[in-house]
Amino acid sequence: MQMKIFKFLFVLPLITLIIIFQNSLQGRYLLASDVKSGDTIFKNVCAGCHVRGGSVVLKGSKSLKLEDLEKRGIADVGSIAKIANEGIGYMKGYKHKLKEGEDMILSQWIIQQSENGWE
Repeated sequence: MQMKIFKFLFVLPLITLIIIFQNSLQGRYLLASDVKSGDTIFKNVCAGCHVRGGSVVLKGSKSLKLEDLEKRGIADVGSIAKIANEGIGYMKGYKHKLKEGEDMILSQWIIQQSENGWE
């Protein structure tokens, strides 16, 4: 009986700590864009689907490679910023995660990376 109580008293705080830790990571994820660098914003908002230099994870999604952006007529900062905010196709918009001006910083960074071949 004492062992069951000990396990309960040990497991409950452990689960609570795990939940608190996960919530703190989510907060850090959302606040990391305070750095205001395109690389950081991309890693926090876009890299989940656009990994390895603009490639995509989901079938049917579009890449961020320059030739693909040009084919779709969106190889400019304004178009990328609009898509980052409003979304396109399967991609949802992220204006709720982007702070003022971050859409333009992110867009400039994406265009620069696509022009450099996502090195």
